[in-house]
Amino acid sequence: MLLKTPEYILLILLLCWGIGTFIWIILVFYLKAKWLSLLEDILDDGIRFYSLTFTFAGQGVLQYATVFLWSFHAKRYGMLEKRKNVPRHIQKWFIFAFCWFMFSVALMVASIVIHKVYDL
Repeated sequence: MLLKTPEYILLILLLCWGIGTFIWIILVFYLKAKWLSLLEDILDDGIRFYSLTFTFAGQGVLQYATVFLWSFHAKRYGMLEKRKNVPRHIQKWFIFAFCWFMFSVALMVASIVIHKVYDL
């Protein structure tokens, strides 16, 4: 049976979403192993919460990325002055992971919308 164009688009979006999610998981493992403990020392005064499990590490990567991206969030979490002590190359890794996560979520939402619109 031949696939129609919307079905091809849906398959491509789902494939890209799966690959994107897999890459984000690898990024979280890397950031947890290498930089998350350092950030907890600098930003959270040594309180280890996000480096306990992988699930918490994913949340921590997203939270620290928002702290680095927006001063509103940094002020809200009490990290506005502390974030200046984090090296810029580490901040870029967390921001990249955040953007990659948001891109993967956008692909997921697009595939759901196409599925609902074309009633596949």
